[in-house]
Formats: sequence, C-alpha cells, structure tokens
Amino acid sequence: MAESLEQGQFMTFEVAEEQFGIDVMRVQELIRYQKPSRIPNAPEVVSGVINFRGHIIPVIDMRRKFNFEPGTYDEFSVIIVLEVQDKIMGLLVDRVLDIVSVVREDVQGTLDFQKEFDTEYLCGVGKVGEQLVFLVDPDRLLSQRQMSDLEEVHGEAHP
Repeated sequence: MAESLEQGQFMTFEVAEEQFGIDVMRVQELIRYQKPSRIPNAPEVVSGVINFRGHIIPVIDMRRKFNFEPGTYDEFSVIIVLEVQDKIMGLLVDRVLDIVSVVREDVQGTLDFQKEFDTEYLCGVGKVGEQLVFLVDPDRLLSQRQMSDLEEVHGEAHP
C-alpha cells in the first residue's frame, strides 16, 4: 500500500505514548471523549457505542486494538469519527497531535516483523522529522469477522 501513498496529509494521534497517523481525508469529525455505553457480546476491541448526531455508532478502543495496557481517558482524549466500509465509527485515542505531510520517500511500506505480529491494519511507517509514525489503514482496523460481529451486535441494539 505504501506504493500508492503519494504526499499525503495525516492526522497524527497518540495511543500509549506511540504516534499513529490516519489519512486526514478519512476523518469526518473529532469529538471530545464521552464514555461509550457498553454493549453485550461486542468484539473485544469495541468499548461501546455513542450517540453521534442522532446515529448510534461503535467506538473502537485503540489501546485494546493495539494490545496496549489499559489507560484512563481524560479531557485530552478524543474520539475520531470516520467511515469504514460504509459504516460510521469512532476511534478512541489518548490525544490528537497534529496534521502532518508525509511524502512517499519517507514511508516504509513493509515491516520485517509483520509475520510475527498482527500489523495488517498498518499501511506503513512514516518518518516525520525524527519521529516514527505508524500509518493506519482504517479499512483494515477490524477483521471481517469483527465487522460482521459488530453488525450483528448493532442490529440487536437497533431492532
């Protein structure tokens, strides 16, 4: 996927003191943290649902997704709202940092350790100054099974 990355604008965010980036064109809105309502039988990475402009949307806890230690969310925590596979969802992150430009030459598309770790949701690692930024592919954040589990749970919540 790195081959398809030309110069792009990425919104960077922090999860457990690591920096990640997501294509800014995919971001619909940033909203201040609100505690999601838990839903039974949801995939482990889903912390619950919130009301977003009259629509109930799932919220993915990025600490859980990345297998980081649980943290506490505070006034700097943000839910990044975006569309993934024709569905609106939120990504719960520790804080949003900046919007940065990343050029193709500064992106390494393959990671030597991809086979040992679940990094399918990454489309590369970008260098921004001296900082490494893991570039997230929103369409690969959830596996097909997690997406279908989420649809089932969401359907049960909305008879």
